[in-house]
Amino acid sequence: MALKAEKLFFIYVARNDEWVRLQSEDWGYVSAMARFFKWWIRRYYDFEIAVEADILPVIPGKLFDRMSLALFLRDHESRGQDIYHFYLAPFKPFFTDCKTEGYTTDNFGLAFWNRPKEGSEAKRNAMFAEENCPRISHVLSHEILRMQGRKKKEYFENVHDLWRQHKEKGKPFLYYDSQFKRTTSDGCKYSTIDATGL
Repeated sequence: MALKAEKLFFIYVARNDEWVRLQSEDWGYVSAMARFFKWWIRRYYDFEIAVEADILPVIPGKLFDRMSLALFLRDHESRGQDIYHFYLAPFKPFFTDCKTEGYTTDNFGLAFWNRPKEGSEAKRNAMFAEENCPRISHVLSHEILRMQGRKKKEYFENVHDLWRQHKEKGKPFLYYDSQFKRTTSDGCKYSTIDATGL
């Protein structure tokens, strides 16, 4: 496996019968978030990587074609393992050693994309910023540090230690506005782990 991927490709996963609605409701945020994380990776990890995003409608199928970690690992392999595919999935992975409702391995990431069942765009965007962005920054950190050639303790254990500080010890996340400037949690557009110590 190549140490560094050619690009980071965010894949927003939607059930086939919902993807048109979800595209109209979520795509503006997801595409802006992809640009934010390109900036964030460069800012906090001094790491350049091309970033793209797209929607993947999934047609429910037989047992082995249901939305699962295995399905997306196969999809990643078929798309090319030299690209870092990051799936924003509407389910929590059953098998993971990551405490953040996500999964990571070489050039592959998956994070649970939580969204309110109903509500305004402002309510959706607040949930995306508050719940999804920190999770994504956690999973991204594992893989970006690995691509930089760091040891497993640094790219795995240290990220989990930081996550515990955020979730159990009250360490605040970092909050950003739509121009990627630091702000407070009230009305922020994105939030991330505090990667300054990694």
